[in-house]
This record gives sequence, structure tokens and C-alpha cells, in this order.
Amino acid sequence: MKGTVIRVVIDSGVLVEDAKGKESSREVMDIVRGNPWIIFIASLPLLDVAQKNIEINLGEIMAQKWREDIERICEIVDHAEGDHPALASAYVGNAQHIISLDERLTSAKGGVSIRARVETSVKKPDAFVKLFGSFT
Repeated sequence: MKGTVIRVVIDSGVLVEDAKGKESSREVMDIVRGNPWIIFIASLPLLDVAQKNIEINLGEIMAQKWREDIERICEIVDHAEGDHPALASAYVGNAQHIISLDERLTSAKGGVSIRARVETSVKKPDAFVKLFGSFT
């Protein structure tokens, strides 16, 4: 994919599932970490939600380490308070893809509603892996 840059937002649920070692979410993050042409976009509120859930599931020390590591690999964007963190990050960060487990975003109805406002495609982790997994 020489010369191509793909900008993605990874919703907090996928980030939490990656930290817990869930296969498809882990594969998403392996693809993102392993390809310099994929830029991971996130807002601080998106990372805050993920960190809080990681802390609940895996403990404070793991959550702090995760936060340090994740901030090194993402481009931080700002958005208005109260906006949906993944959608707002995609809009502000000009992301082509959102990877999410949230049925409100991944459903056909959700996709149509989102594309009316933001030019982005919402994918579940396994769909993203199928699309980009061969490039790792």
C-alpha cells in the first residue's frame, strides 16, 4: 500500500477487548501497530472511556500502562464535549474507518445515518481484519 495512508478510529470497546486479549480486536491492533501507513486517530474522551473499562476489568496498573502505550501510537484529536467519542474523532480526524463493536454504529441503519454526516465506514473488528489483514 505504498503511498496510501489509511486513517482509522478504534472505538473504546475494541480497545478494551484488545487489552483483554480477544482475538479479532487483538488482530486489529496488531495490524494498526504493524503498518506505518495506518494512522490511529483518537480523542482523549475515547481513550478515557477505554482506560476506565480496562481499569475495571484488568486493574489500575494495567490501565495506566495501557494508556501510556496507546498514546504513543495514536494521533490525538479534540472534539466538542458531549459528542460521541468515536464519531467525533472520525469527523475531526478525517478517518476513513471506524472499528467498533457498538451495534448502533455497525448496523445498516447506523451506517446510513453516519455516512450522511461523516465520510467514514464503520466496521466490526473481524471485517477490518479481513480487509487489511493480508497487508501485515
